[in-house]
Amino acid sequence: MARRLGATEEMLAAVRADAPVAGAGLEPGWLAALAYADAMAKVGGEVTDAEFAELARHWDEGEIVEISMVIGLFSYFNRFTTALCIEVTR
Repeated sequence: MARRLGATEEMLAAVRADAPVAGAGLEPGWLAALAYADAMAKVGGEVTDAEFAELARHWDEGEIVEISMVIGLFSYFNRFTTALCIEVTR
């Protein structure tokens, strides 16, 4: 889906990396959102003040709520399907 929406192979590789970098063609706001998603997805979901501040530099309050909701929803799906051993379908 990302490719259909214009993502390059370089962008996809950056998203798959442990720490996406600015030179991968991703805008700073998206890099901040990915770092925030990584923090939220860890057990406990603790986000540091620095991670939140960087996110807030690029996104407004409503966008941060939406980003958080999407991250939380997909974390829920992942935990739910893993616990029930549900296979991924395409």
